[in-house]
Amino acid sequence: MLKILLLILLVAAVWYGWRYINRKPAPGKAPAPAEPKAQAQSPAPKTIAEDLKPCPVCGTYMVVDPKLPADQAAARTCGRPDCRPA
Repeated sequence: MLKILLLILLVAAVWYGWRYINRKPAPGKAPAPAEPKAQAQSPAPKTIAEDLKPCPVCGTYMVVDPKLPADQAAARTCGRPDCRPA
């Protein structure tokens, strides 16, 4: 009987300890405001997007070379040996 009582107390202690560690702030209380970040940080670099066109044979998308004329860029394939333009 004593072992069962100690087991129940141990499980309860672990349960309430877990709840105490992972508790959330009360809904009425606002979280503390974060300190403003220093303005010395550089802005995030701009993301460069590239145009993609599907391979005319297999449909795999590939990067379009902006230096090539439009008709040559459309005639290119994905580069696989079994994928040749018709």
